[in-house]
Amino acid sequence: MECKLHVGSVARKTGVGVQTLHYYERINLLPKPARSEANYRLYSADVLTRVTFIKKAQAVGFTLTEIKEILELKSHGRAPCRKVTELGEKHLRNINAQLAQLRRYRRAVAQSLTSWREKTAHRRNCAGEFCDLIERLP
Repeated sequence: MECKLHVGSVARKTGVGVQTLHYYERINLLPKPARSEANYRLYSADVLTRVTFIKKAQAVGFTLTEIKEILELKSHGRAPCRKVTELGEKHLRNINAQLAQLRRYRRAVAQSLTSWREKTAHRRNCAGEFCDLIERLP
């Protein structure tokens, strides 16, 4: 007889909240569980592996939509590793673009702070409608 787990047990064992598990079920990341006579959800033990996979995929930046796509490939007997690599490359490009944008932002803030310190060293009030230091930025 297969081991059946209540939702609270799955939540404790995976570190995911009960509402998150219900959400995963609604968006078909998790298969619909069997129900007890009292209508409690009864998950098979393999759901623990699936939820752990979902958490690991999220931890490296995959979206739930992407994770669902990966799981669907696997459930249809197709190897998802090529898709995972493709998505990983896309994420890396996005991360590199974000890092470049953060470097530009950091330079702009550092330059602005130097100027702002000089301009406000002896000034007690801000000019402008809110703060002229920001309002005068290009």
